[in-house]
Amino acid sequence: MDITRGFDIRIVTETNATGAETLVKSSKVYDARGKILILAQTYPPLPESMRRKDIIITFLIRRNGAMARHGFSARIVDLIDYSLGSGEKVAALEVERIGEPEPYCVRMCYRVHPTNQSGLSMRIDGTKVSLIDISLGGAKVCYDESLRLEPDTVANASIDIEGRTYVIEAHLLRTWNGASEGFSDDLRFAALQFTHMQKKVEDALSQKIRDIERQALSKGILP
Repeated sequence: MDITRGFDIRIVTETNATGAETLVKSSKVYDARGKILILAQTYPPLPESMRRKDIIITFLIRRNGAMARHGFSARIVDLIDYSLGSGEKVAALEVERIGEPEPYCVRMCYRVHPTNQSGLSMRIDGTKVSLIDISLGGAKVCYDESLRLEPDTVANASIDIEGRTYVIEAHLLRTWNGASEGFSDDLRFAALQFTHMQKKVEDALSQKIRDIERQALSKGILP
């Protein structure tokens, strides 16, 4: 099935094998002409440096009475100004589809945003941290000054899924202070890559990620 004008979509960028640096942003299809699509610019906007870069476009369709996520590879051709039917000019992305639609696997790189009601939490070196987002490949967390984390080190971490604790190995890719995110300097952020994950941990986390996505869908939130 092809996507057409008016479709709500998600744009996945900076995908790598681990998913540790994956970004997922909302957009909408303004126009579709064969393999060329005109998409609404994201917020925050994709920069000029993304021109000629590959992305993944995902969307939801109904199959067998249930919503299923599909996706395909695409390449950003240009960042343009696009005239809507009303005459208003808006920032847009011109992209070219380079792959065929197929079921999009959440296990690869899709990140979800847990809430306090998601039944998912994380500790690093015994200290509870706030999960900003998480995938099977890694996570972004927020913590305070009481926890000292250094980039390019391996931390002792654990995730709690519905009351059951799983030990995982987390490689700290980078850390930064809250000011760069518009928060207090007392807060810190870190990007983690999960390594050497046991099968039982992978299965449990994969199921929880699917559960969180379904919860978002039931509330009308596009995952």
